[in-house]
Formats: sequence, structure tokens, C-alpha cells
Amino acid sequence: MANKPSIYVEPDSYYALLRALKGLPKEANDELRTMAKHIAAEIVKPSVERAIRSHAGPYGDKLAKDVRVSRDRIPKVAIGSRRKRFSGGASGVQIRYGTIVGPYRTGNKGSRGEQVQKWAENVRPGWTDVAARDYVPPAFDAWDKAVESIVTKWNRG
Repeated sequence: MANKPSIYVEPDSYYALLRALKGLPKEANDELRTMAKHIAAEIVKPSVERAIRSHAGPYGDKLAKDVRVSRDRIPKVAIGSRRKRFSGGASGVQIRYGTIVGPYRTGNKGSRGEQVQKWAENVRPGWTDVAARDYVPPAFDAWDKAVESIVTKWNRG
């Protein structure tokens, strides 16, 4: 597969690695957090924003503005906020869930027989999968190199 990372880690091994990294000095973990934030800003965030804009229909531009980089030991972005961005008072968090899975429909009739509003009708499902296929290989490779350099640097003595 073309987009497969150069290194694959089983989830249990990955969590063991994160636990082992806790043994590094505080300064090393701070350096790892800084590098991970840089990777998230340069690789993950643009990929997620592109996927949202191309898949989330009329919600794409506003929801893409709610993608922000978080500081963690792994590259991480947060999507959505509680700030009201849409007409009717919907927030990015509320819209995010509907755009991940596609159109939200509970049926033609509500509990009292009234017509149910079908929001997100112009949303193509699966932007999270599209984004992940785009950012996981390069982000994982960059993060792997960052971890390797930090461990080498801090284990010297």
C-alpha cells in the first residue's frame, strides 16, 4: 500500500512506548510536546482542514476554522468548539458529529407526526477517513524521527 507508514506499531506497543517516554526527564517530554505540536500544525491540521472543506458541504469553511492544534506528546488536533458559529445557534462540536457520519436522519416523521428537519443533506460522509489516509503516514514518520532523536539526545548521559 502506497500510504502505509514506513513503520507500523501495534497499539499495545504504542502505549508501552508512551509509558516508557514518561521516564524521560521533564525537559525531554517538553521537547517532544513541542515537536509533536509542530508536526500537528504542519501535517495534520492542513490535511484535516482540506478533508472537512471537501466533504462537509456548506458547513466546511466554518467547521475548518474550528480545527486547532493541541499540545501533547503525540501530534494532535481538536475539531470544533462550543462557540456558536452557525445560524440557529449550532456550535462546531454539534456540527462536527453530523459531518463525520453524513446526513443525520431520524425518519420522515417525528414523535408527534411532524416532519423532521434533515440537516447536513449536502454532507458527504467519511471526511475523517479521508483525512487520516492523508496525514497518518507522514505524521507518524515525522513523529517516529522526533522520538528517536529525543531519546538519543537524552539517553547520552
